[in-house]
Amino acid sequence: MPQERIPYPTGAHVTRLRPRRRPGFTLLESMAVLALLLIIAAVTFPTLNGLKGNSDQKAAADVVRGRIADARGMAMEYGQPYRLAISADGTRIRLAPDTTDFANLPAAEYAGASVTCLESRLDKCTAGLAADDDGVAPGSDGEWQTVGTFLPDGTCREVGTVVKVTEANYPPIRIQLRGVSGSSRVLPNDSKYGGG
Repeated sequence: MPQERIPYPTGAHVTRLRPRRRPGFTLLESMAVLALLLIIAAVTFPTLNGLKGNSDQKAAADVVRGRIADARGMAMEYGQPYRLAISADGTRIRLAPDTTDFANLPAAEYAGASVTCLESRLDKCTAGLAADDDGVAPGSDGEWQTVGTFLPDGTCREVGTVVKVTEANYPPIRIQLRGVSGSSRVLPNDSKYGGG
């Protein structure tokens, strides 16, 4: 920076720095930086999208497995059979006492102290029952497909039911219901039920 000497009345001199005017960015420079940012965003967006992967599908599979555990627990706690079912369109999972008014009972989304009926919505995935070894899909009552009916002793009437959780562009996640223990397991992709 250029310096300027300023005399004081006492004869002493003080040096003061004069600020230089700094030019701003030109329109061409701003557009070049913007173009570079757009190129970097275009290159990294598919990578960031790939990092997400099938996390929505895994979350939906966790919801299904959680409701299976809830069904077993509620049947044992309340001492009556509980039915777990998937809606015909595959976007809702319902857990309620196995009675004639199963579909009409008021439901909550989250379990609580006085909640006897739960219903969850799957936003970005769908769930459905997979066909059995003979290629026959399990029956339904029109609105709901029964996954399992859990008994107060901790078992399940249905044995080996397979729930298929699907999301576009990914192989389905398959969850098998174990009747004797009333629990579930995720089937590996190389099993007879797994894979795309």
